[in-house]
Amino acid sequence: DPTLYEAATIDGAGRLRQTWHITIPGLSTIITVLLLLQIGSLLTIGFEQVFLLYNPMVYDVADVISTYTYRLGLEQAQFSATTAIGITQSIVNFILL
Repeated sequence: DPTLYEAATIDGAGRLRQTWHITIPGLSTIITVLLLLQIGSLLTIGFEQVFLLYNPMVYDVADVISTYTYRLGLEQAQFSATTAIGITQSIVNFILL
């Protein structure tokens, strides 16, 4: 609301004080919702980036849950383990959401 900024200017608030006391509290609900949505997808981040640079030399340091599941399921054919990992990952994502 422009009147809030106008009132703050009349009261002697500078640009930094206006940002700190008017703009940020106005955006706090949006920031909270976006943060909660990002926390829910925390475990699924990075599969494509890691997978494109993936080779046997970096398995120890570059494995994330998604690439480990991919390697375990498609290369070693351990489908029951990959199913358990996928269900666990989905449950944790749902809890974090």
